[in-house]
Amino acid sequence: MGVSVESVRLTQTEKTYSVLKKAILRGEIEEGVFLSESDIMHRYRIGRTPYREACNRLLHEGLLEAVPRRGYLVPEVSYQAVNAIFETRLILEAANAELACVRATVQDLDELERLAGRPSQSGDPEKDFIGLIQANTDFHLRLAKTTRNRELVELLTRNLEKTERLMHIELRSSRFRQNEFQFLHTRIVGALRTRDPQRAREAVLEDISEAQRTTLSFGKNWLAPAPHH
Repeated sequence: MGVSVESVRLTQTEKTYSVLKKAILRGEIEEGVFLSESDIMHRYRIGRTPYREACNRLLHEGLLEAVPRRGYLVPEVSYQAVNAIFETRLILEAANAELACVRATVQDLDELERLAGRPSQSGDPEKDFIGLIQANTDFHLRLAKTTRNRELVELLTRNLEKTERLMHIELRSSRFRQNEFQFLHTRIVGALRTRDPQRAREAVLEDISEAQRTTLSFGKNWLAPAPHH
């Protein structure tokens, strides 16, 4: 049975979406920059139709903005946006922590403990930083999955993607903490093992609140002011 043209197009769109999303989250396409259709198509070797369909999807996710007669813009991150991201994450992960105390299996907790360990260092600062960001995402998503609640996992996935973008921006500013993940994540696992929802909640909130303080403290160098309405 042959592969339909529609299936091929959808596959190309998915690949294009994935490539562009990663480029935006990692800062390869910087905030405040308009996408040049021809440049993007040449740089990532993608076609016009998949490019436009992928951009439309990223538009709905808030990673792009459409400006009449100008095209797609990677929006700058404002203090207001950062606060909204972290407020949402605090709410979601507090719920995750409490449910995890009840629903996480011993195997879940052992896997979280493994993920809490700091990733090996390669000697390449940028590569190591990307690995640290991925390790942080993996840990928090794995925690969410222990709740067995698909809606929570999907909501947190979207939120963590925005957090990843902040972390990559901070990498360019050389202002990101690198030595606290292991301690804070290990503390979360220890709290979960006690099966005490309040203790687990507090450990998770400390981790996220510390990231929020760091981002806002050093973000003066790169955060855009909140838009005026």
